[in-house]
Amino acid sequence: MYWTFAYLFFLFIISSKAHTPGTVTVDILTFDKIRNNFDAVLAKFDDKYPFGEKYDQFKRFAINVANSKNLVVVEIPITDYGEKENEMLALEYGVKKEDHPVYKLFLKGKSKPIDYTGDKTEDDLRRFLSHNTNIWFGFPGTVEEMDRLAEQFFVASSNNDENTQKSLLEKAHEAFKKLVDKKEQMSGKSYIKIMESVIKQGSDFFKREGRRVENLLKGKITNEKKQELQHRANILLSFQSLTVTTDKEL
Repeated sequence: MYWTFAYLFFLFIISSKAHTPGTVTVDILTFDKIRNNFDAVLAKFDDKYPFGEKYDQFKRFAINVANSKNLVVVEIPITDYGEKENEMLALEYGVKKEDHPVYKLFLKGKSKPIDYTGDKTEDDLRRFLSHNTNIWFGFPGTVEEMDRLAEQFFVASSNNDENTQKSLLEKAHEAFKKLVDKKEQMSGKSYIKIMESVIKQGSDFFKREGRRVENLLKGKITNEKKQELQHRANILLSFQSLTVTTDKEL
């Protein structure tokens, strides 16, 4: 009797992990229906009952992007026993069990998915989507319009295009005037200060400032100061995030 109860309880716990909040679980019969009706579909090929740090990262990611427009995150559970669930999908997209979890981005109108090759963390997954779609995934302390300008500013800085840099700085000032929320205003000032510093000191400022903020975060600081610095680090990523994409494409 005890072992029967324990076994049933174990099955209940395991089954509760079969679905991740913020995602849609699909199979070979439903995947194309989802894929063809959304602008962007991020598919995770994985064990049916995943666990561990990589899964914890994915859970946080899925919850935080659940309300994003034109994006759906799907889970494709794969088993190598019994009916071998979704084995054909795994074969079709070249997914191997030893690589789980495997992420692929399907964009509407594109015949082939974009393979994700970065670290399997929440931040890197959001960065990957930001690079390959027009969907904005804001980190704490960032502002969407400022992020768009930051990306353009980074490109101009990489090309030593001072005229475009100054033009974008002017646009940042105009965008700042429209901010009403006090927290966004504080963030807006950070974007502007970073742009001004890069124009004066060159694009190396991105790395120097990043290291400075990182070192400060490692020290003994108040929770308020830690949050302020983390927001600045996130804002710097809005400029630096394209570094990863640019390097890989060269």
